[in-house]
Amino acid sequence: MTSFFSQTSITVTVLFLLSYIAQKTALPLTFILDWGGIPSTLLPLVIFGLRTVDLTLSTLRMLFIVRGRRALAWILGLVQAIVFIAGIAGVLGNLQDPLNLIAYAVGFATGSVLGMIIETRLAPGHSLLRITSARRGRSILELLHGEGRGATEISGQGKLGMVSLIFCFVPRRHVDRVKRTVVATDPEAFITVEHVRQLRGGWRA
Repeated sequence: MTSFFSQTSITVTVLFLLSYIAQKTALPLTFILDWGGIPSTLLPLVIFGLRTVDLTLSTLRMLFIVRGRRALAWILGLVQAIVFIAGIAGVLGNLQDPLNLIAYAVGFATGSVLGMIIETRLAPGHSLLRITSARRGRSILELLHGEGRGATEISGQGKLGMVSLIFCFVPRRHVDRVKRTVVATDPEAFITVEHVRQLRGGWRA
């Protein structure tokens, strides 16, 4: 909450200063996008680009919100709002051409997928791997510890007898690597992955 109030205070302060400077100096602190100066053949591409960027930022913002990254979500929301206003102004001011509407819709769909791809590449945060192994639990645990990863093993009762249940927290960008290591040790291991919003204490690998 402290971060949120700090960001809000900074925003209000900046807006107040800009308003004060504009009144005292009569500077034209306005942003004007001249849609009329853009050739009609390029207008759909401009709208497509703006909408793609808008939805990419929106998707990233929502993913960062889910993971509790308030500062990044705030920054992305600020930029996204500006891009959204610019894009929607281009569509509403040029409804006579159906290509503009199509470009807007295609940009919407493209931005959603592109945002997911970028977020996957960035892979911020940590994930929890739950590994269930009927026969090789100890070997998997020792292998994970040998790689410098924090892992905890507990015993459980499965349908066919005792099993090892291993909890392992890893950075999201390392999840696939750890899964490959586990499967190479025990091809029959059962693995689930859960995104972790916050970590506190313990051994963070």
